[in-house]
Amino acid sequence: MGNAFVAREAQESAAAYCRQAQKLLLDGNSLKAREAARHALDIDPRSAEAQCLLGMAEWALGDSDAAEKDLSKALELDPGLIMAQRTLGAIYLKQKRLKDARRQFASVLASQPNDFESLYGLGLTFLLDNHPAAALGPFHQASKIQPQNPGLLASLLQTQLQLKQETPAAATLAQMDSQLDKKDPRRRELAAMLAGEGAYKLAVQQFERLRETQPESYELNYNLALAYHLAGQDDQAAALLAQMLGGKEIAELENLLGDVEEARGNKSKSLEAFRRAAGLEPKNVDYRYDYAQALAHEWLLNQALDVFRGAAADFPQSARIWMGWGAAYYLAGKYPEAAQTLLHTAEIAPQAGEVYYLLGRVYDAAGPFQNAIAERFADHCRTEPSDVWGHYFYGHILAESSQQASSARLLEAQEHLEKAVALNDRLAEAHTELGKVLDQCGQIEAARKELERAVQLDPQSSSAYYRLAIVYRKAEEPALAQQASVKFQQLKAQERTNLDREQIQGFLERARQGRGEP
Repeated sequence: MGNAFVAREAQESAAAYCRQAQKLLLDGNSLKAREAARHALDIDPRSAEAQCLLGMAEWALGDSDAAEKDLSKALELDPGLIMAQRTLGAIYLKQKRLKDARRQFASVLASQPNDFESLYGLGLTFLLDNHPAAALGPFHQASKIQPQNPGLLASLLQTQLQLKQETPAAATLAQMDSQLDKKDPRRRELAAMLAGEGAYKLAVQQFERLRETQPESYELNYNLALAYHLAGQDDQAAALLAQMLGGKEIAELENLLGDVEEARGNKSKSLEAFRRAAGLEPKNVDYRYDYAQALAHEWLLNQALDVFRGAAADFPQSARIWMGWGAAYYLAGKYPEAAQTLLHTAEIAPQAGEVYYLLGRVYDAAGPFQNAIAERFADHCRTEPSDVWGHYFYGHILAESSQQASSARLLEAQEHLEKAVALNDRLAEAHTELGKVLDQCGQIEAARKELERAVQLDPQSSSAYYRLAIVYRKAEEPALAQQASVKFQQLKAQERTNLDREQIQGFLERARQGRGEP
């Protein structure tokens, strides 16, 4: 009787400390809440509630490792403890352990299907995992419980934008607009999210509202000018940038002005703006690259080469600068120089697939550097087995060199080309090259299949029709061979001689828009 009384008294005392810890957590006093939870555990070490409250206090204090340990122990004591499941889900969500977070939130919802935090958290696990369609259901359920929750509305809007649901997105944005004052700092977060999702016109509206409250803010004006540009409103962007510059020398604004004037078709103004930006901040690798790339874009290749050369001297470890320099050499028809420059780039960034794409393009005209390029591709395909272009170009290199070497190289070429096709079945060039190799190996039917697939994927490929005509003749199908030959002649007559150079120009532009090192 006495022992039972003492045990009951201890439980009541532990429960009192748990109630105290809960109240302290609600009041934001996490340190004292932790102390209260520890007192409860001293009295009753098997109290799942106390163990959970200790974990919640640790989480509030920023110690996620201790919190995870305590919450996991609480669930060992009581596997159905909702507070522990929900908080552990929040910890996993912050750590981007999305599957673990999803499991915890789903456990809560199995017994409490209208738990707002778990519905919202579950939706976030899908959104952060790039599954917006799966996120939509939990978000809609959560919105029935708390329809005005700002965080939920922002996540729902982001999901709708990713799913291209324009009408629902407009309604959600209007609902958020009605809640936010012009000065509300969350409007900046909203504008940034809209821009991040590519909804630039909607982002413009938010930045314009923000600018009304802080017309002198450099950051807001710059972001508005950038949003104007990305939304295709380049006249407004140019006017705002001119106002911001006002005789001042600001490299960041000049560089953006270069983009804007290029979009407006003002080539000379664009080049001048890029030149000023690079001159004002010569230690900024982005501005130096942008100026060189703009020169190359206008086919001012000698000037572009000079700028890239100077930038490579100042930024000797910048793979993007060296790649741009190599591409400019290629555009100028200086193929050995391009090969040599790109080989050096591969030493700086041996895992960068973009380097090998350019090396593959230059290989046929690389002269004395062909062997070095082949060795680079051999290493690259071993270390980066999922690079489709790496396998394609190395297969091409082996096929070309097999004419002077053993047939074993031809078989190796076939292996790499088959890998390229397996990695990307829609790469017409790989199918064409594989068809050519299979033809050389005497596998006529297999070659025919690959080449027919190539012209299906790229009906404008003259080289695929040329090889297909040869294979049809070997297969004793003269009518089909004649059709393929006629198609080849038609395409060859229409073929743009600078197609390959235009592809390299596009590569340089993508490197500029992407920023950063490869």
